Amino acid sequence: MPLTPIISPMKTVPASWQHKERAARLASSMALHFKMAAAGHQTFATVALPFALTRDKFTEYATAQGLTVEQNADTSLIQFQRGVVQVSGDAAQTRLDISSETAAALQLLRDTLAERMKALHIPVVWKPEADKGRPANLSTATVVGVLHLSPAYARVTIEGPDLARFADGGLHFRLLFGPKDAGWPYTDETGVTQWPGGDKAWHRPVYTVRSIVCSAGGSACIDFDIFLHDGGRVTEWTKSVTLGDEVALTGPNGGRADRKAGWQLLIGDETAVPVIARQLAVLPEKTAGKAVLFVPDAADIQSLAHPAGMTVQWALRKDSQTPLDALHAAALPEKDRFVFFAAERSEAVAARGYLGEQGLAKDEFQSAAYWTAPTSDAQ
Repeated sequence: MPLTPIISPMKTVPASWQHKERAARLASSMALHFKMAAAGHQTFATVALPFALTRDKFTEYATAQGLTVEQNADTSLIQFQRGVVQVSGDAAQTRLDISSETAAALQLLRDTLAERMKALHIPVVWKPEADKGRPANLSTATVVGVLHLSPAYARVTIEGPDLARFADGGLHFRLLFGPKDAGWPYTDETGVTQWPGGDKAWHRPVYTVRSIVCSAGGSACIDFDIFLHDGGRVTEWTKSVTLGDEVALTGPNGGRADRKAGWQLLIGDETAVPVIARQLAVLPEKTAGKAVLFVPDAADIQSLAHPAGMTVQWALRKDSQTPLDALHAAALPEKDRFVFFAAERSEAVAARGYLGEQGLAKDEFQSAAYWTAPTSDAQ
């Protein structure tokens, strides 16, 4: 729906200022409208709550997530990673217009909002969609290879008729493990994904597309690496999986690797080796910087493709250095820089605080928690 520029009456400022304010507000409104119109896939939902209340709830959520929010008196626009949500309405109800560039991204955004609304006990009515079907961000694939790279890593190769979309739009995907004989997830008549046995019954670990080879018609072959550890559900799966087994995955999601910063620092523990390996492989050849990767054993060290200006350093867990130590030891340039850090949650939180103290802007670093250490109570 078109956005109307909001122009407040101005009594004491010069007329030229009024014209500038009108022009700025009109330009802002047009920008919001163009963002929505440019997306190729759209849907909507209605909420039986006043616009002002719903807008405030969405703004609070978006702010907590670090999302961009643009708004005027009767419309708010929230920029998610994979799409845009426009919030509008009146004193009786609110309308949510959702737009994304791809069907898979729209599915992810709709499911995210549906889950959020359910958690907040907000009644929502989605635009009717087709009958029960497959979620647009879900693909099934066949296992065609399992290779043990080293004591701590295994590589699984899968192929499927619609995996080519994983070549773009994000580095990661989720591998799906559900209740026995439950079948794969499906969409209901509202287009929202339903999980047989309940979503809590599904294990959905995140993995990185290590490499992908696309073929005609949207088919592709994907390699992904698994960090093996005692008690891991996927670790056990690698021991029993056989060639020809069917798997399901959702995505793509997560960050991209095509950052343009001329200098980059990549630091990761054992769980982050696959994602850093992927980033090194796709960075521009002119990129300079350093990667520090932690592994359990010297036998886990891999030969990784990387730009000539990037130094790759391997560290063993048995030594005293930690990912945070590596971060603190790095000399950071003043500009044209980016830092990627991925490790255990407490380390990621500490790294985020440290990088902020060093003066890095939010778009100059990413600190990701890839796992959470058990607490003493849990142990």
